[in-house]
Amino acid sequence: MACYFFCDVNTIIYMAKSKITSPVSSIIANLAYQLKYHRLRQGLTQEKLAEKAGLNPRHIQKLESGQLNVTIGTLVYIALALDITVIELLKSDLSESVSIVQRTMPKHLLENCRNTHALLSIGLSPEILCHAIADTHFTIDSLDEKLIETHLPRLGGGTVELANLSSIIGNLLGTRIAFHSVGKFYRNRPHSFPDLLATHGKLEEGIEIKVALENNKPKGHLAKPGIYLTFRYVLTTNTGFDRKKRGDRVTLWEVRCGLISKEDFSLSNTKADSGKTAVITTDAFRRMSLIYFDKTVCPYNLRSNGKPYIDFN
Repeated sequence: MACYFFCDVNTIIYMAKSKITSPVSSIIANLAYQLKYHRLRQGLTQEKLAEKAGLNPRHIQKLESGQLNVTIGTLVYIALALDITVIELLKSDLSESVSIVQRTMPKHLLENCRNTHALLSIGLSPEILCHAIADTHFTIDSLDEKLIETHLPRLGGGTVELANLSSIIGNLLGTRIAFHSVGKFYRNRPHSFPDLLATHGKLEEGIEIKVALENNKPKGHLAKPGIYLTFRYVLTTNTGFDRKKRGDRVTLWEVRCGLISKEDFSLSNTKADSGKTAVITTDAFRRMSLIYFDKTVCPYNLRSNGKPYIDFN
């Protein structure tokens, strides 16, 4: 007679903490975690994954909650739908996901800084910028670690939408730039333009911070002229950056600054952009001064003449 094992995930976690987890419950817990992790990382709902795998959505829901047994055939269908191997789906060693690799410190990040004059012209310095980047990386890494401990993907792995992730990064950067400016700048009120206000001096207009993913151009809801500080990031893995496959760990790769006018925005009014969007045009973006560049995680490929992104953009 067949024997099936049913177990609630909360029970599994309790058993794991008590160090009395059985081999069967351990497999169920790992499968529940890996299934949800890879599904969210690819931005799939339970219904969409079930459709791709030819299963009932209720089946996926129960598997993720550790309440249903599973056959080898079902594992194969799910793995194919997620474009991973069955081994990855059953992987029990979570150390690669949980471990947080130490980020480079500001003194090393300073090697990525350039065009110091442009940065100083808006009231900042390479030290302020690099400390803010390092703090932002550290904060996101700390949040990711806590998420993984509770069996959730990293922020960049599906826990939050990428548009919201960009906003989170922008808020963190603004807070840390203000902090490390030692009174030169302070944060503006929420949802107010610009993000950073100068305490005194000629920079009464302040600095607006925009964040974009990979090689996307920064955008906002309205075309507002002013001094802009733009950041772009990629999603890497613990071991590095792969241009062909997006990771789940936030890594800032580029910073630009410059004065933007209303004419430097391309306006659209589409449902996909929540009704209204103002995107910095390519020409305007290229005119902005490149002040930080990490070539190790640059999402652009080399040109045919062998020149990297920094030499032609």
